[in-house]
Amino acid sequence: MNTNKKVGLVLNLDKKRAFELANNVIDWLSARNINYIVEETAAKLMNYSVRAGSYGKLRKEADLIILFGGDGTFLHTAHHFIGTDIPLLGINIGGLGFLTEIETNELEITLEKIFAGNYKIKKRMLLKVELYRDNKKIADSFALNDVTINRGANARMVEIKLFINGEFINSYKADGLIMSTPTGSTAYSLSAGGPIINPRVRAILITPICPHTLHIRPMVISREEELEVVVAGVDENMMITSDGNFDHKLVTGDKIKVYAAEKEVSLVKLPGRTFYTILHDKMRVGLV
Repeated sequence: MNTNKKVGLVLNLDKKRAFELANNVIDWLSARNINYIVEETAAKLMNYSVRAGSYGKLRKEADLIILFGGDGTFLHTAHHFIGTDIPLLGINIGGLGFLTEIETNELEITLEKIFAGNYKIKKRMLLKVELYRDNKKIADSFALNDVTINRGANARMVEIKLFINGEFINSYKADGLIMSTPTGSTAYSLSAGGPIINPRVRAILITPICPHTLHIRPMVISREEELEVVVAGVDENMMITSDGNFDHKLVTGDKIKVYAAEKEVSLVKLPGRTFYTILHDKMRVGLV
């Protein structure tokens, strides 16, 4: 990436550290005459109104998005750039930060690498989710991490019928169901007992949440296949979510279709940082 490119900056507005680091990045970019745009809500708080831009403007003009926050910030931001080919670089100011690429103490050296062209762009698959009620589609969304059907607090177990490619697979009771991408395999699915999958694998992971039977286990299926979940029994607290952004209450008889989307999200990946080094560093995989 050369200095003629334009950088978009997106911040977690609830984190003071995000504003501190964003100002440092702005100073670094300004010293090198690199153009930038600040997402308009953050720009107003930072008194950078002359450099403010909506997400629409960022999609049209930015060549790189740098975001300051944790995995939640990354997921929220990624939904604005689905299918644009604009790469995202996350600066971790959260907890685990599995999606964010770098830690705060690596910021300056990372910028030097990027503007020297020493990086790669990796594509991540997405899921498309469609919610049908009375045979009419009432909502849809994308998921970089996962689509989750979950019972609410103090609600009874969910009754689910699962179909793959129209073929009946199982009917069971559980606290819910997670359908995730390989990217999302290290998120909620992992906590529910699902396997870790390298994002280079194009697959869909199905992980029941506390199923009330011993024979139900997580499944990994091809991205070429389509899932359909029929809600057989539900109360008023049952919800479907997608990356924590798409929230809809479910009623008995609702159908949810989930399949691999044609669109993808682009991420900046730095040399020497593989999926396995991140597992080692973030989750202590391989350490006693």
